[in-house]
Amino acid sequence: MAVKTAEAIPDEPLIRPSLAAIFGCFFTIGSQSFGGGTTAWLRREVVTKRGWLSDKQFLASLAICQIAPGPNPLNMAVFLGGFLGGAKGALAGFAGMMAFPSFLCLILGALYFTYHQIPGLETLLGGLGAVAIGMNIANAVRLSRKNIRKLRQILVIVLVGIAVGILHFPLLNVLLVGIPLNLLAETWKPS
Repeated sequence: MAVKTAEAIPDEPLIRPSLAAIFGCFFTIGSQSFGGGTTAWLRREVVTKRGWLSDKQFLASLAICQIAPGPNPLNMAVFLGGFLGGAKGALAGFAGMMAFPSFLCLILGALYFTYHQIPGLETLLGGLGAVAIGMNIANAVRLSRKNIRKLRQILVIVLVGIAVGILHFPLLNVLLVGIPLNLLAETWKPS
């Protein structure tokens, strides 16, 4: 059995931004992104717009943050902030991502519990959810076009989707079984 090596992902950012730029980037994302669309927004900011990371670096970061406990956008802010600027960068990413949403949640929570009976409010909230789902689907398609090249990768995506989305298997169990199997499939090459 021969083991093939994966293409190395650069361990340095393409551009090393200042702490203020890291804070500003994540403040912008944290103050303007809603619901599940944050990952798409993160990619657009750090890969497409600012050029700090390559797509491969972003995907590797996303994979790590998705298996860590906690909300993915906040994990990404801390992880990417740390990658871009060390411990201070991680703090800048966290503070930037959390500053505006924390303030806004306090205000909106107070308003919602005071005025939740207003007609149309539930419809508005449902519409925001649909937009976030659409952004996630668009981001998945965009990332898939560039990074999914093999039938076995598509098979893994489908099997994980079925296991978690339809059969309701616990995500941790799917990860504990799926990651080693996928690593074996990616590295094993028959002689």
